[in-house]
Amino acid sequence: MIEGTMIEWVKKMNGAWKFDYAIFDQYVQLAMEVGIDKAITVYTPVPWGHRFRYLDEASGNYVYEVWPPDSPQFKTIWDLFLDDLKAHLQKKGWFEKTYLGINENPLPNTLAAAKVIKDHSKSWKITYAGDWHPELSAILDDYSPVLGSEPSLKELADREARGFTTTYYVACGQPQPNNFVFSPPIEGKFMNWYAAAYGYDGFLRWAYDAWPADPVRDARHTLWPAGDCFFVYPGGNSSIRFEKLREGIVDFEKIRIIRDLASRSTDKKLKDMMKEFDAHLNTFTGERDFSKRDFNVQRMTDAVGKGKKMLAELSNELGY
Repeated sequence: MIEGTMIEWVKKMNGAWKFDYAIFDQYVQLAMEVGIDKAITVYTPVPWGHRFRYLDEASGNYVYEVWPPDSPQFKTIWDLFLDDLKAHLQKKGWFEKTYLGINENPLPNTLAAAKVIKDHSKSWKITYAGDWHPELSAILDDYSPVLGSEPSLKELADREARGFTTTYYVACGQPQPNNFVFSPPIEGKFMNWYAAAYGYDGFLRWAYDAWPADPVRDARHTLWPAGDCFFVYPGGNSSIRFEKLREGIVDFEKIRIIRDLASRSTDKKLKDMMKEFDAHLNTFTGERDFSKRDFNVQRMTDAVGKGKKMLAELSNELGY
């Protein structure tokens, strides 16, 4: 894997540590200037193979070391780094919107890293993407379980009541629904209706533009299905699957807005229409393993189409 980082770790000649935020600051500022300013996620306390890189000032070379999250070395170095990172973020005014990100790791590793983080300061926020583990729910401010390994409706409601956010994601392991080049376009919209039906705060999908060598000619990847790593093409060109995902996001937001407006209305007809809509939305729930569902492309298309028609009727009834 490419192991360059946006925050350079430097071990000085006297054995002290220095952390260089020049690239990190430039990237965050660029994102904020184009409106991506809700949150910052700093990855990752648990890299693949627990392998960390730092620049050794004495030799001028990069050094690679393995620090498992339950090791004394990990705690020592991360306590030093978190001291410095927290001070830097507070100086920039970014601390409150920053999350420390962990993804797709076994439960013991994630718990060990989270303990080091929370022992350092209870004010750190943590985000995680991976399998659903009830043991993690109380310590993760933002949780994105993978499709098929998800919380119950009650567990989702409990997280919402605590002020936590919960999304879900798909990756190369789920044949359907997904956002591959060969995925039926309706799946991009369906996944947002699925999120609304279960009460998720949204949907997570990597990656936007991690292209293979020549994506316009050949979208295939050496390891993962074609399109798993990107939505758009070089030159600012979109794709059908990206546009369908965007349309689904619009539907998701419209559901949220209409639900909020309807909850403040006393109109009986509107209340009855919302009950019918909620009943339809429940048809998107059910067996989490889609290989066991009789939910083909036509059924997805019909379900989304019926839902959109009901949304239009609700919007008209509300006067919007």
